[in-house]
Amino acid sequence: MKHISNIKFLSFLLIAVCTATIIASCTKDTDGSPDSNPGNPTLGAVSPGEGPGGSIVTVTGSGLGAMRTIVFDKNSVPTTFQPNLNTESSIIFRVPDTAFGGPQNIILTNSEGKTLTVPFKVIALPTVSEIYPLEFQAGTEVTITGNNLSDVTKVVIDGTTDEATIVSKDRKKLVITMPATTVNRAKLKITNSSGERVIDKEMIYIPNAVQIFVEGWGPGMHDWSWAGTHDIATGTAYHGTKSFRVIYSSGGWQGASIHRDDPRIKMSDYTYISFWAKGGTADMNMQVWSENGGSQKTITIPANVWTYFRMPIQGHMETVMLERLNFQAVGPNGGNQTIYFDNILLVK
Repeated sequence: MKHISNIKFLSFLLIAVCTATIIASCTKDTDGSPDSNPGNPTLGAVSPGEGPGGSIVTVTGSGLGAMRTIVFDKNSVPTTFQPNLNTESSIIFRVPDTAFGGPQNIILTNSEGKTLTVPFKVIALPTVSEIYPLEFQAGTEVTITGNNLSDVTKVVIDGTTDEATIVSKDRKKLVITMPATTVNRAKLKITNSSGERVIDKEMIYIPNAVQIFVEGWGPGMHDWSWAGTHDIATGTAYHGTKSFRVIYSSGGWQGASIHRDDPRIKMSDYTYISFWAKGGTADMNMQVWSENGGSQKTITIPANVWTYFRMPIQGHMETVMLERLNFQAVGPNGGNQTIYFDNILLVK
């Protein structure tokens, strides 16, 4: 009898284990995410209420489970989020870097199509990657490329009330017409719906600089170059239509040389020499110096592109009373090189 009882017990135990195994196998497999259900979403709070792209936003309330999409409604920009951060009372996500600036709503939609509208302000200050041209006078049309430019409302020269006229704008490009000003060097302060930003790139107001070459020779300036070819070229220019062209013969150590009529220029009154140069078929080293004293500075002009140079006067020509300025080739080696110069200025 005892043997039979043991068999019954073992059979019961086996059945129990199998039953538990079947039940366990039927239990919903999860990835550790909260098992939240869709509800009627209600907003409690949003923190913070504004922020730039990449910032973290937390929405709390009730019925926030099973959210499927989150969209910033200005131009319908979606953001991604982790479901395991989503519960029935809170959800966490980031402002997308592509979000448009300004006040708007964030629309959260759950698996049943029910939505929650959350007010939010995206901070998307204007950013600038390029300004063309960097030198200007009243009426010069300037093209600014960057981001968050479609809602720009105002552009002024920082530190003044001198305001540019907006010609056209989209998210990546802003075209303005520059005003007259009294400053020598200018930075732009750009305002959009997110606020204002002073752009780091420095511009030059041409009327307040000594114009060595801008669409031709400045007052009292003359070409005294020693090179195979040196002339004013039409059709190749950083800005406008004309530039100063010099063809440096191979191995000739030739120079582009600019002579200034009296009175000579007191170089200590100026901060730097600025100019654009377009290289030839190969990178070329060049010495910049004055026959009236100072020291030589060697620069490298890259091939085939316009490159901006801004050379400080201090430590170079601060003791000079300038009559003659030279751009002398080192070599060049491997063939003649054609260099174009444009917007050569002395800037205070």
